[in-house]
Amino acid sequence: MLIFESALFSVSQGWLTGWKVKDKTSGAITVPNAVLKSQIGLVWIQVRKTKKHLSLDSAQSEDLLFFSFAKAVRDPSGSDGKLWTSLQPDILADLIISEANKTVNDPFHKPSWW
Repeated sequence: MLIFESALFSVSQGWLTGWKVKDKTSGAITVPNAVLKSQIGLVWIQVRKTKKHLSLDSAQSEDLLFFSFAKAVRDPSGSDGKLWTSLQPDILADLIISEANKTVNDPFHKPSWW
């Protein structure tokens, strides 16, 4: 099932196939490592439900969540990969929501870790 799609990435999840990230520029499909698989489930539930009330635009928060996740899967040693592997899920959810809220007010805002 397709969960997220942007001009650069698509993120899908299947019952039997698990998480997959497709890089649209190269066509490469990458499967997240065990840490990222665990993190996405824990962070997504917080952004989508537990902390949804903190979002100015919950769809924007989820879009940023999946875009950052896709970048982390494609390059685990990059800035997004380091965030996803080093922060606790609740802290990462707060950071994503905070950065998404900034983009609601300023469409040209880029998250601080980019």
